[in-house]
Amino acid sequence: MSNDKKIIGLTGPIGSGKNEVAKILRRHGAHIIEADEIGHKLFVPMSDIWCKIVSAFGSKVLMRGGAINRHKLGQIVFSDPEKLKTLNLITHPKIKEAIEAEIKDKKGVVVINAALPQLFEELVDKTVVVAASKEKRLKRLLKQGLSKAEAEKRIKSQISQKDYLKIADVVIRNDGTIAQLKRLMKSIFQRKWKQLQYS
Repeated sequence: MSNDKKIIGLTGPIGSGKNEVAKILRRHGAHIIEADEIGHKLFVPMSDIWCKIVSAFGSKVLMRGGAINRHKLGQIVFSDPEKLKTLNLITHPKIKEAIEAEIKDKKGVVVINAALPQLFEELVDKTVVVAASKEKRLKRLLKQGLSKAEAEKRIKSQISQKDYLKIADVVIRNDGTIAQLKRLMKSIFQRKWKQLQYS
């Protein structure tokens, strides 16, 4: 990557709290690229991705007015690994394309926040993984309104936390409260963040 920017991938299993980490990094001046937000924008009715999703999954994934019902789509793909693979094949190339376009316009520290490391792995200089116990992740997903069955399906649909940890340059353990995470991040900034930025 060029000398005017440092690109960091931020990832971790669902419920680990990586979005909270992204918020903290933004407050410390990092440019955050949200892969999930990019995906939302690409789902607009009659877009290329929209047409492919409707073709693959049928009109049952649409709400009145034509918008994709992301909750319904999630229920379908997180219950069937092959359908999740189909969705990823449709969406990932376009999301990666959009991420690369956003990177070009940024300078300084750029953080790509993505649940799936394959969305950024060849683009980043370093990778930060947010980790938490399965029990804690499950509790957070239940708090977000998912049923226990849905939450467990989503956890099971991802690669294991061990696989996330294999690609980590820095690991943030997030089993506590948001206040505890903020204190931990302060410590990480003092010890490792500068190393990540300049190494």
